[in-house]
Formats: sequence, C-alpha cells, structure tokens
Amino acid sequence: MADPESFHSPQVTGIVLAAGLSRRFDGRLPKQLHQINGQTLVYRTATVALASKLRQIVIVVGHRGAEVGAVLAGLAIEVVVNPDFADGQSTSVKIGLSRVDANAEAAMFIPCDLPNLDAETINRLVESYAESGGWIVVPVFEGCRRAPVLIDRSLFGELRGITGDQGARQLFPRHQDDLVEVEFESKLPFADLDRIPTPPF
Repeated sequence: MADPESFHSPQVTGIVLAAGLSRRFDGRLPKQLHQINGQTLVYRTATVALASKLRQIVIVVGHRGAEVGAVLAGLAIEVVVNPDFADGQSTSVKIGLSRVDANAEAAMFIPCDLPNLDAETINRLVESYAESGGWIVVPVFEGCRRAPVLIDRSLFGELRGITGDQGARQLFPRHQDDLVEVEFESKLPFADLDRIPTPPF
C-alpha cells in the first residue's frame, strides 16, 4: 500500500466511461443519451463529478460519440474519443488513462449509467483513499463490490495492459492486500441502468 501520509489532499482524476454500445438498452438511443428528469445520463454523471473533490474530469466517448460529446458542451471537462470502443471497456480505461494529468495521484473510473451517484459518494471514496493509502479503493454494499473504482497511479502500468470488456476489476485478484473496501448502507448510488426504467424511476 501507499503511504497514507502522502495523500493528505490527493489529486484524483475522474474518468467517466461513456463509450459503450449499450447492447442491453434501447437500440434506438445510446444509454448515455437516455434522459431522466430532463438530463441525459452522461451529462448528469459529468456534473456530479464536477461537483465532487475530483480535480480533473475526462469523459471517454465512442458509440455515437459526436452526439454524446455535444450534450457536454460548455462543461469544464475533457472529452476524448475511443475509436476502439467496440473491443470492450478496457479500451476506454486505457484511453482515459492517457489523458490523466501528470500530477494526479490516482484515477477514479466512473460508469455513466449510475443515475443516483452523487458527489458525496465520490468524495467518500477519495477521502478513504487519502486516509488508508490503499492502491485500490472500491465501494461495497452487502458484501458486493461496486463501481466507481479508484486506482492509485502505481498501478497505471498494469491497467494499460488489461484487455477485453472488463475494466479496473481485472487488477483485484492480484492486489487483494492493497485493496480497501468502503462499506455503504445503501445500494442506490451504485444501481446501474441496464434497461429502460419503467416510470416513475
């Protein structure tokens, strides 16, 4: 594990993963552009990240990337296109890593399909990272690990070697001793949206 004293006020980059094909969602509309309460999922996730303690926000787009990027216009974020998005989430993780500020100590990988994620949840993970010095920080609800996942810079090299449709979780088995689980009392912030919800959501 890293030395917790060195992470009193960590600089963490948020990488929002918004490039996928959304195969289980409505084929007519990318999940990223689905609206809940008048906001697209990707826009809402971006603004939640901006309201948190994350220092830099990178949004990785791919499927219908121009449309997804357009709804983010005017936000203080960086939008980066993943041309290989069809090859799985690992490609978006690596594209996002390529844009992380040189001074960042860690990156948090945030799926864009968590409609109830809030800045407080993100901040708690950042604070747990600072307090624990863990190289991996992951939220847990009722014994199940959830997203978003925070990864210390010391593991970026390993992340660049992942493949397939799974992201940072590929590192978990190799770093159990460096992994910090943060227990939450509610599943709501981590409930993903795989299919169109039945109103009211």
